Amino acid sequence: MFCSFFLLAPVAKAAPVALTCVGAEAAEFTPGLTNTPQQVSFEGLGVFGCAGLPLGIVSATIETVGQGTQSCLGANADSLIEIKWSDDTTSLAEGSTVVSLKPTGQNVVVLTAKIVEGRFEGATLVRTLTLLNTDPTGCFTPEGVTHVAGPATLVVTKAL
Repeated sequence: MFCSFFLLAPVAKAAPVALTCVGAEAAEFTPGLTNTPQQVSFEGLGVFGCAGLPLGIVSATIETVGQGTQSCLGANADSLIEIKWSDDTTSLAEGSTVVSLKPTGQNVVVLTAKIVEGRFEGATLVRTLTLLNTDPTGCFTPEGVTHVAGPATLVVTKAL
């Protein structure tokens, strides 16, 4: 009689990710945003409190760099985002940003990205910022608006 045993390694399954983080973010623009579209570089810093899956991630900080054609009236830019999670892991995301100006002087920024490296690789990231322009006449000056800040949300999702 012939007997054979096969040992099969368990198939690794990716854990689902469903994190929502709420906080604040500030951004700097070089050169400043004016009413005329131009090539602009930007840097952003944000601090967030988080809840969801996986359990145990309670906060995050992000640093964003990017560039694209931007103005006070709208933008289309590419971004690179480094996220530092409270469990000492990091994620690197790449995506595109769309900005729309609201009549009350708010710039609503929506960034859709993919996490391309590190924790949660392959997950989708959606970041929404409401950046308050405290200098509403700045868009009409040659220097433009160089600094904005406001509330932000960060949502990271990945299904099984």
